Amino acid sequence: MKDIRFDNIPAVNVEALDASLRTALGGEALGISYDGQTLTLHLSDQAAPNRVGQARRLAQEHDPSQLTPRQQAEIQRRAKLEQSRRDISADLDVSVYAGKDALLEQLAKRVAWLEQEVIALRKG
Repeated sequence: MKDIRFDNIPAVNVEALDASLRTALGGEALGISYDGQTLTLHLSDQAAPNRVGQARRLAQEHDPSQLTPRQQAEIQRRAKLEQSRRDISADLDVSVYAGKDALLEQLAKRVAWLEQEVIALRKG
């Protein structure tokens, strides 16, 4: 295995850089390691010098603020969830369903109970 090491690297988007390397180098890219300061690219022993240079350039040009599609989707999912939490800020008022259809009233009580369970789980 060939390792390319970079020291004093303040930020890396590990997922994005790993994806870039694997896209560019295919099976010659084995992965990366990052400990918060030192970035190491792991390449196969079969990686030709020009491929090693390509990997080095990708790491040097890496912009940690550029997100992968999966990361962008995760941010959108979290934002949507937070918006839903803001939209439904009050507890479910089961009294609205009192005297209505018995099944609907029972369902409302269950939903209110589940809501409280989820809140408790989130609080730890």
